[in-house]
Amino acid sequence: MERIVFLDRDGVICKEKNYLHRENDLELINGSAEAIKILNEKRIGVVAVTNQSVVARGMCSIAEVEEMSKYLMQLLEKNGARLDRVYYCPHHPNIGDNPKYTRECECRKPKPGMIFEAQRELNIKDISRCFMVGDKTSDILAGKRAGCKTIVVHTGYRGEDGAYECTPDYEEKNLLYAVRNIIARE
Repeated sequence: MERIVFLDRDGVICKEKNYLHRENDLELINGSAEAIKILNEKRIGVVAVTNQSVVARGMCSIAEVEEMSKYLMQLLEKNGARLDRVYYCPHHPNIGDNPKYTRECECRKPKPGMIFEAQRELNIKDISRCFMVGDKTSDILAGKRAGCKTIVVHTGYRGEDGAYECTPDYEEKNLLYAVRNIIARE
């Protein structure tokens, strides 16, 4: 794949529900499947990169996070859309009781570890041609640290979480508008 659009899950593809940890609570944002389908049709890779501290918090297991990812992919497929991969970080640096997951890591956004892992696995030669779309400042900062162009969407946290100082390259109403922006820049 030459180009990838990296997407945060909660607040971008799915409705933000604080610490989503049950697949029955997973609900697509209107237009997100259509947006992903457009990228699929343009042969642009679509990869979800999502922090899942619900594992470190003891709210669910790795297996349950993976089941939620499968369920998300099924929901998208019912709408004619496809994710090429889903990467997730189960860690949190200071929340939780399990030292396996309560620790510093390189994969938790705003660190770019998940993006770099995808770059290696998918053999992306020029990361500067890729986009990171998110609703939080940690998404935008991870994209910038990886060398991607960044778009904050006004769904979920709208980039107003205040966790990090960073400025996205673009702002859009939702994922569908973000994808139209990306396509217009081809």
